[in-house]
Amino acid sequence: MVVYADVLLIVNLFVNYVLLLCSSMIMKKHTQRLRMLLGAAIGAFYGFVVFLPELPSLAEFALRIATTVLIVLGAFGYKNLPSFLRSFFTFFAVSFAFGGIMLVLWVTVAPIGMIYNNGAVYFDIDLAVLAISTVVSFAVVSLIAHFTARRAPKDSIALVKISYKGKEVKLAALIDTGNSLCETFSGYPVVLGEAESLEKIMPDAVRAFIDGDDVSSSHEMRLVMHKTVSGTGVLPVFRPDYIEVKSVSHSIKTSEVYVAVTKNNLARGEYEMILNPALFEEEKRYAQAFK
Repeated sequence: MVVYADVLLIVNLFVNYVLLLCSSMIMKKHTQRLRMLLGAAIGAFYGFVVFLPELPSLAEFALRIATTVLIVLGAFGYKNLPSFLRSFFTFFAVSFAFGGIMLVLWVTVAPIGMIYNNGAVYFDIDLAVLAISTVVSFAVVSLIAHFTARRAPKDSIALVKISYKGKEVKLAALIDTGNSLCETFSGYPVVLGEAESLEKIMPDAVRAFIDGDDVSSSHEMRLVMHKTVSGTGVLPVFRPDYIEVKSVSHSIKTSEVYVAVTKNNLARGEYEMILNPALFEEEKRYAQAFK
C-alpha cells in the first residue's frame, strides 16, 4: 500500500486537533485556537513514525510520552505542575482511548486504506469523507464532554480581562458568593487572582510583597484583611485601569474594583481568579432602573 505523506500529515493534524479539543472540553479549560493548532501540528509530525520499522513496545511508549509532553506544552502551555499534569493525563487518556479503538479496528476489520504502526494511524481518505468525519467527531466530542466534564453552575464561570498601565491579562474566573471582600476605604469589591497569572500586570510593590521583600510606601498597593477557615491574614491589592467580566448572564466593564494577589493555586488550572458578586450590583441597579 502506498502511504502519502501529505495525507498522513493532514489526517493526523485533524485527529490531534479533535483530541485536544476533546481534552479542553473535558477539563473546561479555555485555550486559544492557535495554540491548539500548534499542539495538533506537533502531534501530526509524530505520525511520520508510521514509516519506521516497528519499534519495541518500550521505545514506542517512551516516544509517545515525549511527544505527548510537547503536544500538551504547545496546546495548553505550562502554568504550574498540577495544571500541567492534569492536562497531560487528560490528553494522554483521550489519545490512548483513540489509539485503542484504532488498534481494535485494524486487528479485527483491517479496512482497506488504513495502516496502524508504532502508535500512528494512516487513513487513505478523501476530503468528502474527512469533512463528514469532522462533523461526526465534533458531535462525539461534545457528547463526551457533556457526560464527563465536572459541571459548575452555568453562571459561575466567567472570562475576565484586566488592564493596568497599558498591559492586559485574560483568565478564567469563578463567581463565588462566598467572596465578600471589599477594600476598606473605597468600599469597592475585591477580586482574588493567582500571582502567576497576574505576573504580567502586577505593580512592582505587589510583586515585592508577594516575594517577601521589604516594601516602602507605595501608592500602587494597599493591604486588605481577609478571613479564612484557618485564620486571618493580609493580601496586597492594586486598582486596575479597568476589568471586563463576561459570563452566561453578565457582561460588565468597571474600574471600581481592586485586585488582590495570592501566591496560592486556586483551582489547579480550572480557574485563576475568584470574583466578588458585588461587582454585578451596579449592573442590577442599572437593569432595574429601566424596567
